Amino acid sequence: MNNSVFLINKNKIINNYKSYSKIGSVFYPLKTNTNEIVIRTLLKTFDSNDGFLISNLNHFKLLQDMSVSPKKICLINVLSDSDTTKYLYDSGVRFFVFDNIDSLNEFIKYADLSECKIAIRLNTMEVFDDTLMHLGASTIECSEMLKMLENKCNSLGVSFYLQTKIKNEANALNKMLNYIKNNFKNYNIDFLSMAGIKKSSDIDIEFLNSVKKEMRLNNIILEPGKYLVGNTIDMVTSVIRIKKINNKNILILKNGIYSGLLDVVLYNEKFKFCLADDTKIDFSYIQDEYHNTEVTICGGSSDSGDVIGVLYINDEVYKRIKVGTRILIKDVGSYFEEFFMPYGGDINKTYVEVDNDEI
Repeated sequence: MNNSVFLINKNKIINNYKSYSKIGSVFYPLKTNTNEIVIRTLLKTFDSNDGFLISNLNHFKLLQDMSVSPKKICLINVLSDSDTTKYLYDSGVRFFVFDNIDSLNEFIKYADLSECKIAIRLNTMEVFDDTLMHLGASTIECSEMLKMLENKCNSLGVSFYLQTKIKNEANALNKMLNYIKNNFKNYNIDFLSMAGIKKSSDIDIEFLNSVKKEMRLNNIILEPGKYLVGNTIDMVTSVIRIKKINNKNILILKNGIYSGLLDVVLYNEKFKFCLADDTKIDFSYIQDEYHNTEVTICGGSSDSGDVIGVLYINDEVYKRIKVGTRILIKDVGSYFEEFFMPYGGDINKTYVEVDNDEI
């Protein structure tokens, strides 16, 4: 059967969540992974102050089907049209993010602000001017919106998202927090909401708490996606064809950039591949004494551009690979399943829950 088998480790999801929950409230962005097992695991684990971030009505309806209270839902998409925002408000959602004064003014016309929790999103280009970010408001625009809402909302905050390029810079989070503290500490802000953060262990909690204290914040909201669920799911695919062209070894897998591996193109992601047998022998992106055979791995979409990359494996191991050999792709919990496209092929999904610490 033409299946991709996802191995889901719920224990890892819970442990990752607990590491973040020690720092602040956790809101999970559904754009990362809408897998029902992931969402239900978080829902059972969440504290009363935690919740879910949605980007569209499909996300909202998915949570509705799971009986998630609208009070635990936040519309994070600052580009949502006014009809979507009003529909969600009328459906009971009371947590919204804005980066545009006109959108905010439209919302104020019908919303009871005393019931609402609102975050004003700051554009990271105010701090990191060498990285393009089309979402978020300038410092001046944020100040104007905060003045409009101050002492009118049930809760008021500032949010931001650190892009991949930014969050890998040294002290990027502290630099962002310091900027917000220096520019918005005189407003009556209740919380900060931080997206695009790295592992909980990489957060400077002492500095974060000092900012929280100086700004007199009631709460810190963490929006972990990749580092909350990324390492909690592996996937088993298989070799569908083996070729040798101009002395180049080519392995064609069932899954490619149109069926999960799109981040290879978007962010030059280096996915981890290994044999899905007891040996778990790995492919490497670096050639060395053991990984001595070059292999080009491609996807099975029939698009000539469906090339995953050049990797290396032991020569004797490569000789054992046949059509049908199962390949394990590690750490596919974030975005991978959301990137299954019709062009990727007729691939079904099977889910297997695993309990061991290492899949």
